[in-house]
Amino acid sequence: MFRKDYLLRMMEEMTEAIGKVFTLKQQRKHAEALSELDELLRRNFGLNSSLLNSLPSEDVIELFRFRGMIEVDNLQQAARLLEEEAYIYGEKARVEGIDDEERQHSLDEKLIRLMKSLHFYLYALNNGANPKLLDASDRTESILELTKEYERPARTEKQLALYREQQGRYDQAENSWYRLLHVGEEHPVNYRHEVQAFYERLSELEDTKLAAGGLPREEVEEGLAQLHREVANG
Repeated sequence: MFRKDYLLRMMEEMTEAIGKVFTLKQQRKHAEALSELDELLRRNFGLNSSLLNSLPSEDVIELFRFRGMIEVDNLQQAARLLEEEAYIYGEKARVEGIDDEERQHSLDEKLIRLMKSLHFYLYALNNGANPKLLDASDRTESILELTKEYERPARTEKQLALYREQQGRYDQAENSWYRLLHVGEEHPVNYRHEVQAFYERLSELEDTKLAAGGLPREEVEEGLAQLHREVANG
């Protein structure tokens, strides 16, 4: 009961703050709007926007660990605040009269925040967060659409692959794993074992479920065989 009341209180604060931010955005008071969101981050999580956007996503997630568990509902609330920051920077980029350098800076800040919030939403959804709390599933799809022309960080792509598998969208999960297999030799993480585990999980499913997920059994078997050939060839 205590935890439920705690989450409800935080949600009420967030709803109130985002309403205030909406008004500030309409008035083009972007600095004040960003300050409002930053204050909410400080008050609820003891963090600030600068820290969340400068640290690697996995390091930020660890800041939400309490008694050995990541508080995923808190994490998705932080994601929502970063998402809102992204939209503020997007509006700043459209203000008439700013120079090209300032406009590009705002667009860069928008993209940074969208990518961070995407990673946090995906991680939260993959690890038991309440998807109805903030309509996180819809927000995730919206951010994916907004950032579709950009390459996602490898760890975010992995979270997307796991999320698509959880949704039963196996063809899209395979697309993400394929990208991870070709991130380049310079990347410190090799995903072959995880891709193999993905195909092996699918091979245990019924044909009708695989077909519904867009990846018939013959394609699963071919994917696994191709992976084995690539490993054998070095």
